[in-house]
Formats: sequence, structure tokens, C-alpha cells
Amino acid sequence: MKILAVVLFLASFASTAQAAVLEEYATDTATPTTLGGYDVTDFAFTGITTGTTTSILSPLGGSLSFLDRSGNATNMVRSTANNTSWWNNGEAVDYDVFLTGLSLVTIMLPENTRAFSFNVGADLSSTQTNAWLTAAESTGSGVSKSWFNVNRNNTPGFGIYADNSNGGCSALTSVTIDPVFWGFGNFSINQGSCASVPESSSLYLLAIGLFGLLFVARRKA
Repeated sequence: MKILAVVLFLASFASTAQAAVLEEYATDTATPTTLGGYDVTDFAFTGITTGTTTSILSPLGGSLSFLDRSGNATNMVRSTANNTSWWNNGEAVDYDVFLTGLSLVTIMLPENTRAFSFNVGADLSSTQTNAWLTAAESTGSGVSKSWFNVNRNNTPGFGIYADNSNGGCSALTSVTIDPVFWGFGNFSINQGSCASVPESSSLYLLAIGLFGLLFVARRKA
């Protein structure tokens, strides 16, 4: 019975998804090319500085869509990092940013998003904690409300990834951000099937082995 208890414990531990991980980067730091072991791909730079959009295409398939606090599609004003006077571009190249006057926007992510990175900027003078973000995932607790500072001199970057190191298969589903007179951009993403997600299959093999030992011991008894 002790062996069976160990088997059940390991099996449950191996299949438990962990909370998504949030990383923050300084305003003058380029966001990384990998997050939690996931390679991320930059969104194609369009350079559009006029008009609005409610969604953009992911370079890996599907699209990101923008929702207001009521869950309705909302128009984001298109611009670029180098064309926005209060945006501090920490990247070596220009990239797309999306601006709004709303106080809260949710970014809905494509299916099977394992990692996502972005920057947040705002036309604010405050140097105090004045904004927050959360993230949801398909399996797991996501990222709880995390406060940060954003202003004309501070355009922080963020990376969020699903922690599937215990053998889970969680995917990020959305990111919600709440400053004001602000925008976000410099998107990078990882999308992949569970087969391409880092996982700990050795726990399953160990559990199967222990179950086999239990079976043999009971036969001999």
C-alpha cells in the first residue's frame, strides 16, 4: 500500500500545472528571445501609424484581439515606438505599438500560446506604482494582479510563460493591463502543441515502474 501511495502522489504531482511566471524588464532593456525555455518569435513590423484595429495577426497563426472591460472588441490606435514621443524604445529596431485612452484592455491570445512578451508605455508623469496587469491560462492560476510603474520615462517590458515543467499542458489565454493614456507593443510569442512543451515525463516512467513493483510484490505474496 505504501508503494501505491507513492505512485498516486507522483502521478498527481506530474500532471499538476503550475502558475504562469511573470518577468519584468527595465525600460532600456530589450525583451529576451526565450522565455522559460520557450523560443519567442517577434511580430512582423508593419509601420502603420494611422487608423485603428481590434486585432492583429500572430506570426505563428491565429490572432491577438483587444477587448474592453466589458469584454467587447475595442479599437486600438496604430502607431510605432519611434513615432510615439512618450515611448522609450529599448529595442534596436522600431516596432508596432497600439494606443488607447481606456483604463483597461485585455489582450486575447491565440490558441496554444505558451509564452508572450510585450512593453507597456504611458503619457504620464507619475513615478509611483500606477498600473497593474494580470494573466490567465487554460490550466493553472495564471498571474495574479501585479503592480508596476509606467510613465514618459519608463516603458517597462514583460514576459509571461506557462510553467509546464511538471508535465502539464497549460497555455496562456489572455493578459489584462490597466494604466491610462497608454499603449502596448513590441509583441513576441511562442505557440506550440503539448509535444513541443518542456515536460517532466520521467515522473510518469517512475510511477509506472513503482506500480510494476507493487504488482510483482502482490503476486509473490
